[in-house]
Amino acid sequence: MITRLFSKCLLRPSDFKPSQDDVEVIGAFNPGAVQTEEGVVLLVRIAEQVRERRIGHTALPRWDVRGKRIVLDWVQDTEIAPVDVRVVRSRKNGLIRLTFTSHLRIVRSKDGRNVDSIEDARFLPENEYEEFGVEDPRITPIGDTYYITYVAVSRHGPATALASTTV
Repeated sequence: MITRLFSKCLLRPSDFKPSQDDVEVIGAFNPGAVQTEEGVVLLVRIAEQVRERRIGHTALPRWDVRGKRIVLDWVQDTEIAPVDVRVVRSRKNGLIRLTFTSHLRIVRSKDGRNVDSIEDARFLPENEYEEFGVEDPRITPIGDTYYITYVAVSRHGPATALASTTV
């Protein structure tokens, strides 16, 4: 049996600034966590969707990995079929697209129960296999290196990816 040590919401979407003006943060969840000498570090998944609404159209965000920004592909609703609230399928070619995108942000806590800082640093998509976002990090320290596994999402589907840092 698991005993809950405390019950407190640590983070909300409103705690984070959107990555650009035309999107809004709709989720802050599923962090990777690691204990360091300075406290707990969380790598939090930040989900964003397009702010603007256009009648008869759906915005499908993706990362321009060269420009490090979100690009909006507007498609007519008649060209897509909803799979669920987060996913649509192209009627023309069957490809799946997300209606949101994700990146990761660093949050620090000295005691693991209270947020001390939310850093401006971001872990952003960097290649075509991450064009729809990066999600669900897990952190493992080995020696002086922190290894981060995460989900890379793209037109090729979801894939497991690996990053590392010594900071």
